Amino acid sequence: MYSSVLPFHDGSNTVYPYSIAMEDDMTPSTANITFSPTPYEQVGRRIQRLVSDPKVQKRQAVDITRREDETPEAWEQVLQELDETDGITVERLQPGYVRIGWKRYIDL
Repeated sequence: MYSSVLPFHDGSNTVYPYSIAMEDDMTPSTANITFSPTPYEQVGRRIQRLVSDPKVQKRQAVDITRREDETPEAWEQVLQELDETDGITVERLQPGYVRIGWKRYIDL
């Protein structure tokens, strides 16, 4: 068992017993908290990973197919938001298949 010295306002010191078990009781548990991304977030993250690939960055375009586990609503929402972004073009090649392209900004 560890001990720790904590000052009181009256200037005296008192020794308090300390244990790691006590610390565990005081901290909130985050082990039971889980985070599940929404279908929209999952589609967005996948597209972000594809776009960030160095070969794709060099080409400045990427062809993407909607996966079967991605909802059509989430897919369309992400594509619509990308299409509304300045400098990004979403070309619909076939249902569930798009080419996302962008321009390199030279005049900064």
